[in-house]
Amino acid sequence: MARIEFKWEDPKVNSYEGANPDDFLSGLPANYKTAGKPVIVFLTSEMTEDSQEMKNIEASTLMDESVAIGATMFTQIKWNGLKVKEGHPYFKMLGGKELPRMLVIDANGEKVGAVEGKDVTATKVFGLMKRAASKSYKTDLDTIVKETKTILTEIDQIEAKRQALQTKKSSSTVAKTAEWAKEEKALDEQMKAIEAREAALKKKWTTDKKLAKA
Repeated sequence: MARIEFKWEDPKVNSYEGANPDDFLSGLPANYKTAGKPVIVFLTSEMTEDSQEMKNIEASTLMDESVAIGATMFTQIKWNGLKVKEGHPYFKMLGGKELPRMLVIDANGEKVGAVEGKDVTATKVFGLMKRAASKSYKTDLDTIVKETKTILTEIDQIEAKRQALQTKKSSSTVAKTAEWAKEEKALDEQMKAIEAREAALKKKWTTDKKLAKA
């Protein structure tokens, strides 16, 4: 199935006087708050003793289709967890006992939950994501994942047909330019239709929101 890549961001935290340690989004640039999206924070570790857990997360949790697809409805932040220590303006919210660590924060800047070390599994992370998403979006995250998988499968099928056509063209001893052009055009039109459906669904999911707290 076509892969959805994480788009990690590395925003600067504002530690201005009067910042609310219980409202994570208040310490980020204004666009993070106005985006109205829940947030996933991935606190990594470069410590040798944490290397296996980092590999497990990258090879399992981040490769999980539900987590990767669901994350498209979230702002995705990744920081070096070793820098989030006592004295960090949001240590109360981001701190913990182990690294690597993943936190899920709702669109109001409130912490939904966190998992760390060996507990950073796809099942637990997605469970937190569903709770956060349910506070923002009217469409539940399971439905978003299911419908996105359907679209990705259709995209895979189109790409497979494209590859088969290229193989046929390269192995044919007779040039069938008009016929091949017709096939390519049909595949292009099918892909455009799928992409239009995908865009329409994404727009529906992101605009059909629940009212945020004042």
